Amino acid sequence: MGKCEYKTISMNDIPAMAKLLINRQSFEGEVYPFLNNNCLNTEHITNMLENLFVHNNVNGVGAFIKDDLVGYIIGVIKIDTVRGRHIWVPYEGMAIRKDQSSELIRNLYTEVSVAWLEQGCFMHYTIIPLGNQAYYDAYLRLSFSIQQVHGVMNIGDYKPFENVCNAEIRVANKMDSEMMGKMSRIIQSYQNAAPTFEPVFPEVVMSIKASYKSIVEDNDDTCLVAIKDGQELGFQKYYPINSDLMTPEHAIELTIAGTYSSQMGRGVGKELMNEGCRRMKEAGYENIITDWRITNLAASTFWPKCGFKPVAYRMVRYINSDIAWANFNNPSIELL
Repeated sequence: MGKCEYKTISMNDIPAMAKLLINRQSFEGEVYPFLNNNCLNTEHITNMLENLFVHNNVNGVGAFIKDDLVGYIIGVIKIDTVRGRHIWVPYEGMAIRKDQSSELIRNLYTEVSVAWLEQGCFMHYTIIPLGNQAYYDAYLRLSFSIQQVHGVMNIGDYKPFENVCNAEIRVANKMDSEMMGKMSRIIQSYQNAAPTFEPVFPEVVMSIKASYKSIVEDNDDTCLVAIKDGQELGFQKYYPINSDLMTPEHAIELTIAGTYSSQMGRGVGKELMNEGCRRMKEAGYENIITDWRITNLAASTFWPKCGFKPVAYRMVRYINSDIAWANFNNPSIELL
């Protein structure tokens, strides 16, 4: 292997990027067979990468050996009210050639992170595939930490829970709008609590409540609620999705779920999961996807018990913004 040359990646490199990504995903499919879907072809992946460049502010770097692309990282510059100005590396935003080690990923990040900081992006998020340990190892050794887990469960493999709560499980309807609004606090309370400590600002609580109340207005959703003695105990919401590189075919997403903390340990979530799997199987779905915050102890213990297997991590690194001023390239600093 020769020495790499690092250059800004562009749309001209998409054919070579697509080849690397297909090879990466073929390996992922060996570990997770359900990822061998109809998206894993040159035309689809080329179009996906082209759309990424055309519709986003993309900033990335490629590693070349004698003009051959052997690895790349591309990030999208984003701005929102939760994360501020940040970099988002999507699932398809990184791939290396099979003969390259995790050190190439670390070197690629070293090159591209400078450009990201110059764009004012000090928060770096990336979706890491888990089939090849090299990607995860590289980001651990770049001081990234796991924030979110993306999991997949095959409905055919699901083993119904026993000793569940004796509650009524039914589909929510438009008369349940106020009830859903009340349950909007469930996830917020878990996210605010130890050890997650994810702030939910008072200014957005009302908008979150309004979005929960509107769940019953969406005909595409299936929202299950658990009720006993006239009181709501918890809920699950399912939403149909299209398959992609990280999503199996014939899959539906469990987008939101929650049980009141006072009802934890009584089998409410288990009964909801049993009914959810039964209904989704009858509807013709083969897989359920969901994601959870790894520091949410309730979620990170319950979903694996249901049979969800992690296929990707969202990892994050926060870089101290003082580096924009406190660095030895600053002409105001005179070295002795």
